[in-house]
Amino acid sequence: MSIDRFLKRRAQALDHRAEIPAHLLAVGDNAGGKATFAAIAVSDSGRQVWRQALGWRAHDVIADPAREICAIIGRKPGHEALLCDLASGEALRRLHPLPGCTFDGHAVFSGDGANLYTTQSQGKAQIGHVVIYDVASGAIAHSFSSQGIEPHELLWADAKTLAIGNGGILDRNSTDPITSSLVWLDAATGDLLGRVVLDEDNETLSLRHIARLGDGRVVCGVQDQDFATGLRPLVFLADSAGRVTALDLPAAVHRRLMGYIGSVAVDPSGAYICATSPRGGLAVVWSAIDGHYIDTIDLPDTCGAAGGPGAGDFLLSSGHGARLPIHIDPVEGIVALPEALRLDPLQWDNHLSLVRG
Repeated sequence: MSIDRFLKRRAQALDHRAEIPAHLLAVGDNAGGKATFAAIAVSDSGRQVWRQALGWRAHDVIADPAREICAIIGRKPGHEALLCDLASGEALRRLHPLPGCTFDGHAVFSGDGANLYTTQSQGKAQIGHVVIYDVASGAIAHSFSSQGIEPHELLWADAKTLAIGNGGILDRNSTDPITSSLVWLDAATGDLLGRVVLDEDNETLSLRHIARLGDGRVVCGVQDQDFATGLRPLVFLADSAGRVTALDLPAAVHRRLMGYIGSVAVDPSGAYICATSPRGGLAVVWSAIDGHYIDTIDLPDTCGAAGGPGAGDFLLSSGHGARLPIHIDPVEGIVALPEALRLDPLQWDNHLSLVRG
């Protein structure tokens, strides 16, 4: 190849817009007997787009595709978060928690991309805070109470309102009642707009992971601190008026979940809900329209769940390195795509997220 042709091709490659990933995942790697951590972006086909090495374990990785940026949030108790370029994974700014606080693993970008909202806990009492960062500088812009203790996942209930799962767990080895809640807060002031607290029959449940339905209701996956004594509901639908509905589960499936939901997600059409249980090694799907149970699929140590490329599509990930696309068929239930099952020499961590422009 002549030098002119080489330079022309190189210029074309540099001018070509980098591929925007379809999903973002946190990962652990024990290659060579040494544990390392990273965040990884993959395409719809499962091809790795980029890998950002980390000196700490991440929990969730989220995107603001309109502004081509993403955030990597440290796993609880996280001491660091990172803002990166979405197309390349290049690190842009490091974020640090409020004094005396740690990151709790989740965050959301504001609608205009100017701010990043994070959940943080303070001290042994796990006092909850929502801490807001200026994306351009990485500085803390504002903070307010999460109206509970040990806040975990948060999302936009509408353009001005945050929904937050306050996990309420101080001691994971205790079966004492916990003070968990699902709250709706004014994103500008932190004012409490709504709250769901479960009754005493369900006071061992920790409301942690959430997803939003098109009608504004929130799907909430829980973890039962005392699952050995009974089958308590594990996935709820709730709204800010305090109405709560538990999603139905066949008893045999319910027992297999072992009181633990790791992630909840809604497909791109908003018609289906998926919840995963790493303890039970399976994912469960319901109709978002009427809440009826549809089907389950086995995948050992599965926790990550996110919408896929189209209606009825989800992607699942597991700590054993599996990535499994599934499709929900109205008649057949869950249809796995085994030809697309990818087994990587990596340990996919708790969550994966869908990138949509």
